Amino acid sequence: MVSTVSLGLLAGPIAMATPAVADSKSADCTVKALKPKVHDKDKGGYKKGERKFVKVEFEFKIRCDKDTKVHFQQKMFQKDGKWKVDQIGKDHGNVWVHKHESVVNIVKVYDKDRHDKYEKVFHYVKIRVEKKDRYGKWAKWSDFDKSPVATIYIPNGRY
Repeated sequence: MVSTVSLGLLAGPIAMATPAVADSKSADCTVKALKPKVHDKDKGGYKKGERKFVKVEFEFKIRCDKDTKVHFQQKMFQKDGKWKVDQIGKDHGNVWVHKHESVVNIVKVYDKDRHDKYEKVFHYVKIRVEKKDRYGKWAKWSDFDKSPVATIYIPNGRY
């Protein structure tokens, strides 16, 4: 003998739980800001009437799970003392990423106080992915990273 309650359970509506599916059209991307380093081709110098400087490479890497167009914004900074931070450069643009891509920007870093031999620099970068809809809009900023602080030696001009 079968009870009416069990028949109602068998014949009633059945709801099935399924995992949520993310939008498969947009790529998943991450960014990694690398520690700044002195540009190999230019170890420093100065021109008459200009402060001492070195050229520094500010590099970051973007990794995506599929080929996509990525927009980036990068800002480069120089620390002066404990609390003062000056922006020394910025860049933005679009790059096609095929699994992974490196972007390098070279900026002159000047001796701020005209007597320090070492300057501290770092950079900050954020990215967003192009939406794959008919409007070609950009998604919200999806990832960002700040590089470690690098101490850069600026020669005094005597070689």
